[in-house]
Amino acid sequence: MKKLLLAAGGKPGALLLAPLYNALKKNGIFKPVAVFAAAQSAEPLSRELATCFGIGEAGHTITLGEDSPGQQLAAVITGMEPIIAREQPVLVMVCGSDNAALGAALAATKLGVPVAVADAGLRCHDRSDADEINRILIDSIADLHFISEHSGEYNLINEGVADEKVFFSGNLSIDTLAVLMEQAERDTIAAELGLQPKKYALVLLNPAGAIAAREPLEMTLRLLKKMSGLTTVLVPLAAGLDELMKQHKLDKAFGGVEGLVMIAHPGHAGLLTLLRDSVLLITDSEELQAESTVMNVPCLTMMDNTARPATIEIGTNVLVGVDEEDIMSRIHDILHSGEHAHSSKRNKIPEKWDGAAASRIVEVLGRVL
Repeated sequence: MKKLLLAAGGKPGALLLAPLYNALKKNGIFKPVAVFAAAQSAEPLSRELATCFGIGEAGHTITLGEDSPGQQLAAVITGMEPIIAREQPVLVMVCGSDNAALGAALAATKLGVPVAVADAGLRCHDRSDADEINRILIDSIADLHFISEHSGEYNLINEGVADEKVFFSGNLSIDTLAVLMEQAERDTIAAELGLQPKKYALVLLNPAGAIAAREPLEMTLRLLKKMSGLTTVLVPLAAGLDELMKQHKLDKAFGGVEGLVMIAHPGHAGLLTLLRDSVLLITDSEELQAESTVMNVPCLTMMDNTARPATIEIGTNVLVGVDEEDIMSRIHDILHSGEHAHSSKRNKIPEKWDGAAASRIVEVLGRVL
């Protein structure tokens, strides 16, 4: 049986890899082999994803140190080479846009193994974003490009990729959403926290992102104080967020905000449950932008750009940057149907964000390999 190597690094890549692995396993034409690159202190693949998608322990893990990006990239390449040599795959499928994904693509190319990429063609058009550079490089290497939205096709064609190498499959992260929400239907996490559906705002903060410095963290604190006067605010603590608050001596200030509830991170399925029942999502990263669009939850993203324009054009996402006044105005209008209420109401779910992306990819692979 032909083998396909599926490679991912962080959580975004794993959310793409999991449904594809499951679809390949069920199809029976190819044998999927999973490879994860993760720091020694991190779990390569969450238990909930491994259980839901039938990913056993037969795959491979490349352990990364707390090194520079260049050193991590080198570690992935040198770690991938013997795995590719041993498994002899007919294709390496790259999931994600981190250094692990780029390293896997480079290693495969150097060994003469064709490369395919999931979520191809996404662009935020910000060259200061490390993932943007990785996306461009991976797409330039890849032989097959599976796109999740129409912007991916436009970007690839504009960059000279032949249209016969581009396949519109849909969004794999929505495949993951569809499966995990079946599990989440039995989840009572909101009730256990004493929260009523649509009576709280969900806030996701990335400690390694825009709030890492003291000034934006203080702005976030002011924002959460104002928000808590309008509705309950729920903040799952991402890894490192509590430490960041302590580093800037703001942990007591955050803890003292009435109406602000900070909880341990509930895992991805738990997070999806909380998102579904929230009245709005505020995030400073691309996490859950796609999922909030499918769930029709208004999303305010504290960024100036996104690699997923479909979430803005026909989705629920709005880019608000770090303009406090504008953010509060939009929050107030979402809660009270004011001036900006129309901007967070979508007309439809983006095309092929229907939970069937993995089966489309497998069908294409069966034809072309």
